[in-house]
Amino acid sequence: MAILIRERRGDHHAVTSWAERILLGLGAHPAFAESVLGDLAEERALRMTDQGMTAARLWYAREVFRSAPYLLWSALRHGDSRGRTRAAAVLAVVALVPTVALTALLLRNGPPARLVVGTGDPAAGLIVNSRRPVQVSTTVFDVAGHTLPSAGVRYQWTSGTPVSVTPTGVVTCAQPGDASVRAWLGATETSVTLRCRPVREVRAPGMLNLVVGGSSQDVPFEAVDPEGRTVTLLAGEMAVGDSTIATLEGQRIRAHAAGSTWVTTHLGDGASFTFVHAYERASSPEGIRPDQHVAVPVRLSSGEMRQWLLAATKEPYYVTMLPDRAEQPMPHIAIVGAYCKPGIDAHSFFCTALHGASVFVYVPQSADPARRLSGTLAVWRQPSP
Repeated sequence: MAILIRERRGDHHAVTSWAERILLGLGAHPAFAESVLGDLAEERALRMTDQGMTAARLWYAREVFRSAPYLLWSALRHGDSRGRTRAAAVLAVVALVPTVALTALLLRNGPPARLVVGTGDPAAGLIVNSRRPVQVSTTVFDVAGHTLPSAGVRYQWTSGTPVSVTPTGVVTCAQPGDASVRAWLGATETSVTLRCRPVREVRAPGMLNLVVGGSSQDVPFEAVDPEGRTVTLLAGEMAVGDSTIATLEGQRIRAHAAGSTWVTTHLGDGASFTFVHAYERASSPEGIRPDQHVAVPVRLSSGEMRQWLLAATKEPYYVTMLPDRAEQPMPHIAIVGAYCKPGIDAHSFFCTALHGASVFVYVPQSADPARRLSGTLAVWRQPSP
């Protein structure tokens, strides 16, 4: 009997030493804390003898949890300002636990409820421009809109143009046409129209000229199928080399700083590459530096002419006239004192200037005298080798 009492009292001191220190630090009344914890410890010791250590610990944890509000209330009533602050912090943490648990429950992902294949636009369907195998992309959502893994989605051709569709969603469009494809994950399924429009080649001009501060322009290109016919239903990618010089806005491009870059267009099995030159506005091309791009606005009437000198250099000039608006008549350009060859289009030249070389912009006297023609003289002095 004496041995049993010593073990029980020893357990009481071991338990209450840390618990009492915490409660006293929070500001609980010493007598109240000792009374509550002492009774719990005595009962725990008895239960260890009768029921075993595991059952006694479970009982003790439950009773401590039930007593916690009273102990914290005692700390708030009898503690000093620092103790009350600590007790309030403990209460805040206790209150936060169910909130966190509820939030985690609400944010928990549910079962699949909706499948979105490709862009999710039923009118456009899923456009495939390649004759090579293409992996279909599907996004899986639960009822709350959370994104779920899509690895288990399965696919099947159901009708329309014969198309090879693997169970994992790899499609191969061997010919143009429309097909219906079923996608499902468990009990959730959807159908999408697969629009096969093979593209063999993308044709685009070799150069595109822009003016800094001007309006954006369409990136010119043409996509053709294996039979040489134009394809208009397209899904691909455009990219610009240097976004500090120009940026893409959908299929349009806008200049931000003078310089040279490039834009690529990838559609199906074809791709194009176009150099882009951006010109900064200036009053004259005279004194232009190597690799500098200048744009000079010009507005002339019938019989008027303007002239600028071009310094003799080893580096060739690229000279062109840009319209203010599409299909609008422009002033003409002529270059004397230089070796020139035709440029990209009918209004451009690559020239190596000699001493005394000049560029002229003019409107013939035969033009309508009541109409002034406008345009932009663009000059790029190519960089030294």
